Amino acid sequence: IPKPKVSVAKKNLEHHRGKKYQQAKQLIENKLYAKEEAFSLLPKTSITNFDPTVEIHLNVTDKNIKGSLAFPHLKTKEKEKKYLIFSDKKIETKKQVIWANEKTIAEIDKGVLKPGKDFDTVISNPKYMPELTKIAKILGPKGLMPNPKNGTITENIDKILDGTGNNNLFNYKCDPTAPIIHTKIGKLSQKEEELGENLKVLITAIGPSKIKSATLTTSMGPGIKLNVASF
Repeated sequence: IPKPKVSVAKKNLEHHRGKKYQQAKQLIENKLYAKEEAFSLLPKTSITNFDPTVEIHLNVTDKNIKGSLAFPHLKTKEKEKKYLIFSDKKIETKKQVIWANEKTIAEIDKGVLKPGKDFDTVISNPKYMPELTKIAKILGPKGLMPNPKNGTITENIDKILDGTGNNNLFNYKCDPTAPIIHTKIGKLSQKEEELGENLKVLITAIGPSKIKSATLTTSMGPGIKLNVASF
């Protein structure tokens, strides 16, 4: 009788859950950890020989939750962003930027400029927000509508582009098959305070009432159940 085939995914899972994984898992109690206690556990439960990514896995109430945000502290390599910026002041920059105005809104409405193709981050001065509501039906479903919670409505466009502001913008969204958001919030080598601030920005952007449960972990490490209320 031929032996049943074991999927690659299952083999990888078994590899990740080897002796080191099991030893690390024993350090974690079956309870909700406050943020300080959870972040202090991360170095003890890391099982890699490299600086792992710190990940958060959120079970949420709506599978359509998506958006973009600016982390105050993020040390991970991201693909180069294509910015669409609504501002009267144009700034010299090496970043990919489309400087936008009222005419740009009409181009997006007509499909001349397409979110996700021509740009993947939208930043705006407050003065343009009333006009941007005209294309909220286009930007909103893509998670690109500027929002003060994630730092994409600002007067300080120069700080976004020169790297001194919250320019670590990236998109988050639910898994295609379930109302779960998997995302990274930094590197284990970062300070616990920095990781905590990053996670707080994410929780605020999504909305605490929309988060059913949260699990904190490092790359390939065991999960730590997090008490969202501690933020």
